[in-house]
This record gives sequence, structure tokens and C-alpha cells, in this order.
Amino acid sequence: MTIELRTEDTGTTRPVRVGDHVTVRLAENPTTGYRWQPDVDGTRLALVEDRFDGPQTPRGAGGERVLTFATLLAGPVTLRLAKRRAWGDPEPIESFEVELTAQPAD
Repeated sequence: MTIELRTEDTGTTRPVRVGDHVTVRLAENPTTGYRWQPDVDGTRLALVEDRFDGPQTPRGAGGERVLTFATLLAGPVTLRLAKRRAWGDPEPIESFEVELTAQPAD
């Protein structure tokens, strides 16, 4: 099963099962240098896809960062993303956080 999350889901708690995929879609404009970066417990969530969906023209147009994670272990886990530049100020300009409660797979 795949669960899809967006900006308005930040601050919520979601139930998932081990083996489920969680996809997060957030607005991004890579030409600014700011990019959504995951900050997750890699033993509980594995990043399986990281892509940018956006128009090819005009150059520099914004779109969405799409990050998909696989749930690996049962228990609570925080899915946290920070929008920051890879260089310069380490403080994010935006953040996204959802608490996941992972149940064992059937």
C-alpha cells in the first residue's frame, strides 16, 4: 500500500504497516538551491525514490519534490524533511514532519 502526503499533512500522525510506502509531494524550485532533504531513522524508513516533477519550460519553473520511503520496522517513527541548501546556512527555510505509527505486516 502507498500513502501519499502533502504540505497540509505536516504535524499529523498516520498509521502505516511494515512494507507500506509513504510518498511525500512538496513544492520545490531547484534553481533557487533550496531542496527538500530527508532527516529520518534509516533503520525504520528507507528512501526508495527521490525525484523532481516539473515542467521542462520555462527554465527555472517550480514543481514538486517527490520522496518515497519504505516502512521497515514496526513502531513509531518521525518522517522529517527540511528544505535547505546543501551549502551555506544549515537552518531550513521550511520543514515537514509527520509521525508514523508502523504496525507489523499481516
